[in-house]
Amino acid sequence: MAKIILLGTSSSIPTKKRDNTSFLFIYKNQLFLIDCPGSIVQKLLKVKIDFRKLQNIIITHEHPDHIYGIISLIHSQMYFNKLLNIFTNKTCIKIIKKLTKIFDLDKPNFLKIKFFDVFENETFYKYNDLELSALKTKHIKNSFGVKFTFAKKTIIYSSDTAFNEGILQEGVKIDYLIHDCTASSSYFKKYPQLYKMHTCSKDLANYLQKNKNIKKLIPIHFLLLDKKEEQRIKNELAILGNKVIFPKDFSKLRL
Repeated sequence: MAKIILLGTSSSIPTKKRDNTSFLFIYKNQLFLIDCPGSIVQKLLKVKIDFRKLQNIIITHEHPDHIYGIISLIHSQMYFNKLLNIFTNKTCIKIIKKLTKIFDLDKPNFLKIKFFDVFENETFYKYNDLELSALKTKHIKNSFGVKFTFAKKTIIYSSDTAFNEGILQEGVKIDYLIHDCTASSSYFKKYPQLYKMHTCSKDLANYLQKNKNIKKLIPIHFLLLDKKEEQRIKNELAILGNKVIFPKDFSKLRL
């Protein structure tokens, strides 16, 4: 059985109850951290995951709310872990290498970091029946989402993206869709520049209402600067009924 633990569900601007978006994907003995903002070590301790055993990290793009915690995690692990695999794009690889050099964390007797460009092969990770592949998104150059396939199940994480039917791979059955749902349509109309890089709850709901191949939606990456914005998002997703799993930080989902 697989499990997802949501460590954060907010956009680039956190709230008192929601931190920047990141989550753990756990399948059998395989553990992945997807995106790395904030104090990841503390969050892992809160969900009873030994940070010293975390060896696989996926970073979907170089915006600060997806990458800024990586150097702190490397610093925390450097005496306790022997190997860290980082799956990302070439830009993020350059940034992380530069940061480890700046902070003097690139010594051979410290943690060994192996980098993998997710776009080099169709599948960037494969072990037994688990396969992970990158899906290009409409956000910034070389940003990507992740497709997880295992035990005849499929999960797609969109990461940050303008609405893009392409990553949903028409005709493919998706058991769980973890998708950018930054704000309501009224907020997007107020700030139309958001349409270029993110998805509003109304567009997401309208598409999923018609698409029967997607079983469950987990909306994520909420921008909650207005007091009533969370409720507006929920109202627009209400047409999907029990198809929606509306998350909180530290929600745990057994898949």
